[in-house]
Amino acid sequence: MAQNNPYETIAEAYDFMLRHVDYERWYQYISGIMINFVNNPRSVLELGCGTGRFGAKFSADDFVIYGIDRSMKMLQVAKTRAFRNFRIICADIRQFAISRKVDFIFSVHDTMNYLLEPGDVRKNLACVRECMHEESVFMFDITTEHNIDRFFDNKTSFYKTAGRYISWTNRYDREKKLIISSFVVDLKSGEKLTEEHVQRIYTLAEMKKILEEEGFDIIAIGSDYTMDYPSPETVMINFITKRSD
Repeated sequence: MAQNNPYETIAEAYDFMLRHVDYERWYQYISGIMINFVNNPRSVLELGCGTGRFGAKFSADDFVIYGIDRSMKMLQVAKTRAFRNFRIICADIRQFAISRKVDFIFSVHDTMNYLLEPGDVRKNLACVRECMHEESVFMFDITTEHNIDRFFDNKTSFYKTAGRYISWTNRYDREKKLIISSFVVDLKSGEKLTEEHVQRIYTLAEMKKILEEEGFDIIAIGSDYTMDYPSPETVMINFITKRSD
């Protein structure tokens, strides 16, 4: 079986696999955070933009939106949505730069969990700071151990789309705090393609410590795309931050 990089094999099927996600609800929450915490926002940067679902919505609402992702295959799908003010960039979120300061930066759908070491998070935050002016806001989420235990660990999902059969199996290494997701794609030709994703669980306390040490003030912490403070049942923790200087 051919082993591929993350999102190389499943890019064309990604939107189908996540068709249950209420992107409109998420967009209303994300854009609402921006409008409530940024004065007259006009420019937006998304880290881990994937197939461009949010970029298309910001663009349609007449914001200048930059989308960064390191998967060229995902960005090829995003290009079909990239119109007007939607600009996409292939880059690693640990090492990127854009030519201007932006008003609002966000990263959702557990993109930050792909940063496997605290040092990787710090590299990301250093890049984010360079894109921020004094009034900019950075909002992001992280998935929780409760989410993995309840919905993903030792579970397999199956999909059929565009002549492909896809299996998605997850296991959680509790000691290392790593989620390993394995995808196997069976093509009509009989060929099998595989790819593996690895993510890390960070606790609320760990992420707060990193943010504070890297010069970020935490404006608010929410859960599951509400402004409710996280509980033991929280699936996603949402951070809303600004530069502390």
